[in-house]
Amino acid sequence: MSGTQDGRSPAYVRPMPRTWWLRTHRYRRFALREITSVAVAASSVILLTLLFALSRGRDAYEGFLGWLDSSGAVVLSAIILVGVLYHTITWLRLTAHIQVVRLGRRVLPRRLVLAGLLTLWVAVSAIVAYLHIWL
Repeated sequence: MSGTQDGRSPAYVRPMPRTWWLRTHRYRRFALREITSVAVAASSVILLTLLFALSRGRDAYEGFLGWLDSSGAVVLSAIILVGVLYHTITWLRLTAHIQVVRLGRRVLPRRLVLAGLLTLWVAVSAIVAYLHIWL
C-alpha cells in the first residue's frame, strides 16, 4: 500500500514562503493593523501600572511619574500613540464598512457613516482633554 496509512493519496500542499503576505498591499495593511493591537495592549499595561503605582502610595506614584519623564518612556509613548491612532482609524473605517445605517428606505453612504464616527471620536476626545486640563 503506497500513500498514507489510511489508503488515500496525500493531498498536494503548495509550498508557501513565510513572507507571502508582503506581496499584496491589503495583506500588509491587515498585518499592520493587527500588529498595532500590541500598541493598544501596551497602553493598557501602562495605565494599569499607573493605577498600581497610585495604589501603593505617593512614593511609588512619583517614581512612576519619574519613569514617564524619561526619554525612553517618551519615545515609547510616541510609538504607542501612533499605533493606537492607526488602530482606531482603521477600526472606525471597518465599522463604517460593516455597519449599515438606514434612514427609512434609504441607506446612508459609508463616507457619511465614517465622517460621523470620526466627528464623534474627535468630539469625545476634545471633551476628555478639556476635563483633564481644566478640572
